Amino acid sequence: MRPILPLLLVAVTACAPQYVETVVTDDQDLPVRRAVFAEEPQPLDAAFRSSCDSPGDELRQISRAVVQCRIPPPPDVAAFLVLQYDGALVAPTLVVQKETARDAADAFVVELSYFAEVIQKSGNPRRIYFKQRSLDGLMDELLAATGGTVANR
Repeated sequence: MRPILPLLLVAVTACAPQYVETVVTDDQDLPVRRAVFAEEPQPLDAAFRSSCDSPGDELRQISRAVVQCRIPPPPDVAAFLVLQYDGALVAPTLVVQKETARDAADAFVVELSYFAEVIQKSGNPRRIYFKQRSLDGLMDELLAATGGTVANR
């Protein structure tokens, strides 16, 4: 399970010029991968946490339900993001986020998403969503390999 996040990074950073900001008008526009787990997804939690251990990576607990792996992009990708999205001279971050909730049937629903975060000159962060099928496939494989039933729209 450990190589999943590094593979995600390679897929994200290999195609820097293909970053396309998504104007979110519908939830389906967001690059979110979903899976349902019959019981608490501890194997997924462990794989997610252990994969976020490269130099510079930061595991951040946003809330009880949301955990992020914040990854510094390579310099060329960082420069592209700052210039393309009118960012401040602060290094952008690539983020892989895991959110866990319970549904009405008392199952665990996990959503994995990915985006770039660019600090604007105003000081506010701007999330840049991009969709890549290869990344979606890797996330679906991770969700299934850790016991989830993939349930994407």
